[in-house]
Amino acid sequence: MNVREIAKLANVSIATVSRVVNRPEVVQPETRAHVLTVMRAHNYNPASRGTAARTGSICLLAGHAGDYLVQRLLSGVENVAAQRDCSVYLCGTGGRSEEDLLRAVVGQRFDGLIICSSSLGAESAAHLVNAHMPFVLAGRCPAAAHFNACYVNFEEGAYRMARHLLELGRKRLWLLTNGRRPNVSASMQEGLLRAQRMAGLEPDGGRVLHAPENSVHAGYEAAFEVLSGSLPDAVFASGDELAFGFMKALLEHGVDVPGEVAVTGFTDSPTAGIVTPELTTVEQPAHRQGMVAARMLFDMIDGIPAADATPQEIVLLPKLKIRASCGNRRHINTLFE
Repeated sequence: MNVREIAKLANVSIATVSRVVNRPEVVQPETRAHVLTVMRAHNYNPASRGTAARTGSICLLAGHAGDYLVQRLLSGVENVAAQRDCSVYLCGTGGRSEEDLLRAVVGQRFDGLIICSSSLGAESAAHLVNAHMPFVLAGRCPAAAHFNACYVNFEEGAYRMARHLLELGRKRLWLLTNGRRPNVSASMQEGLLRAQRMAGLEPDGGRVLHAPENSVHAGYEAAFEVLSGSLPDAVFASGDELAFGFMKALLEHGVDVPGEVAVTGFTDSPTAGIVTPELTTVEQPAHRQGMVAARMLFDMIDGIPAADATPQEIVLLPKLKIRASCGNRRHINTLFE
């Protein structure tokens, strides 16, 4: 018994059966009860579909397992997996090569894999396909563009931030990026350029500062490139940790934030609302991204035709959170856009 047969017996679409399994809350109660009755009557268990033995476990593969966004992503994946009585294992790269890591993950016989990456290589993706391992990308990978993916629109987030700063009269905008994510950095710079064009300014993109990683220390060190010359009107960091370090260095050297230089981030970590000044940032919907990626993965595991045919891309929009570090003096601490 497979999902197609269940859909036929219940006189509903395959997509409806999938939603009953993965997103029961969005299905009408009567329809959900009817489909579940048909499933029970025919002993249909989606977790054990097919001839291959299922382990009841999936893996989330991420570069830095302790990262705040990875933890939020994991919580979203777990919310969906719990409805399937499925375990979720978080696997960090630990300095291993991509090929070695994927080979080890495939050897563990997980039911599926969610890869939190923007740099998955085409050869590695092909290896997963050849191993018949269902996988979803939680990130946009140009080299592996023909696979199911869910990612955040970094260009749009950067555009909204740059537009806000320009509206405040901050015209000289510099971008501070994490060198480990060149694809994300390029998207953010394009968003900055678009904001300049829309404002009728010469789209020069400003200066780009490259930090080796997204950390407070890296942001602190990057600030010395700014302190040694003329100051920009605003610095837009690609991660909150970079922004915290950058802002700390400016304040220690007598630069007023936001009076002389506005500083903003791109994470909305819990610390953003308690530093002084409170950090204007872009909220990344990592929890929702995890839920969406997990639903896509379970569709593949269950053999839903739409998941196996044309690859799907689901793009999530970030949200701008305006606080004091860019000059907000409203009577409330946080504005949402």
